[in-house]
Amino acid sequence: MSIGSAQQRRYLFEVGAGGSFQSFDDPTQLGGGTGGIGRLGIWLPLNFSAEVEGSIVNAQFKPTEDGVSVKSLALSALYNILIGSANSIYLKAGYGSTGYGDCPVSANPPEDPPCGTSRGLLAGLGFRGGLTPVLMLRGEATLTRNRSKPPDPLPSVGLSNFGVNLGLSYMLGSKPIPDADADGILDNRDRCADTPAGAQVDGRGCSSDADGDGVANGVDRCPNTVAGAAVDTNGCPRDSDSDNIPDGLDRCPDTPAGVLVDPRGCPRDSDGDAIPDGLDRCSETARGATVDALGCPGDEDGDGVLDGLDRCPRSAAAADVNAIGCVAGQQPGRATPSAAPVPAPATP
Repeated sequence: MSIGSAQQRRYLFEVGAGGSFQSFDDPTQLGGGTGGIGRLGIWLPLNFSAEVEGSIVNAQFKPTEDGVSVKSLALSALYNILIGSANSIYLKAGYGSTGYGDCPVSANPPEDPPCGTSRGLLAGLGFRGGLTPVLMLRGEATLTRNRSKPPDPLPSVGLSNFGVNLGLSYMLGSKPIPDADADGILDNRDRCADTPAGAQVDGRGCSSDADGDGVANGVDRCPNTVAGAAVDTNGCPRDSDSDNIPDGLDRCPDTPAGVLVDPRGCPRDSDGDAIPDGLDRCSETARGATVDALGCPGDEDGDGVLDGLDRCPRSAAAADVNAIGCVAGQQPGRATPSAAPVPAPATP
């Protein structure tokens, strides 16, 4: 029996009552009888509970058809297995006493019904089905193992009495178990109580992170982030210099805008002129040539040999120069000799 999507609850006290049927072992010579049962329990951590219960069953002594009132009292421990939001099955074990009434002063067995009180062990299996969040239909089957206490000189005999009961239980002080982080795992089972909203969790209430970027699946908008990349709160890679190499992998994180970079995020300079590709307007400049801010070489003396490669940078206009920018006979790095005569020094 289920109450749909009702939230699971934390129970405190259980009060119950119901009808019962008891069958008795052959040595008692009692026929099966009906009666009532009442119980009071307290719930403990880890789905255990403890309860005390008492019952009265009216049976008939077969030889004389006399009525016998059999009273039982037991203290039991239960292990409860929760099913859904308000249902459970349980295993039960306890110790108690069964009373068959006072023994007469002058006993006349076997004509007299069983009498006295015997103590023994109790075992059972039962279920609870939620009718409302706090009202349960409860049923169980029990086996009581004890020994008879017949008048002398008859020996005691081991007895196994079977019983079933069905009734109602009311759960006093029960409260819904909260789910503080709203991940679908109640707080009593949630091992990761601060899961971010929207994160996917396992049965323990802990989030997974498939790409290992520190942002949980379900929240991560970029679930296939490359390992080592720095990400934002959405789980997407950051790229502070906009070079398409994520922060964390970018070895040159301050690359100027527009620069072409290598796989490490560092600027490429294919012609080696110190102007990065992407900003270099003359990307095939000869090695060693002096360039301007746009990466283009100059030719100060207009001789067709680029500055930086020109060993005679002040060649006369329209001079016929060789590959290093010098006219025939001119020594590299020296100024061209003047054609004008050198004046004689003055006579004192």
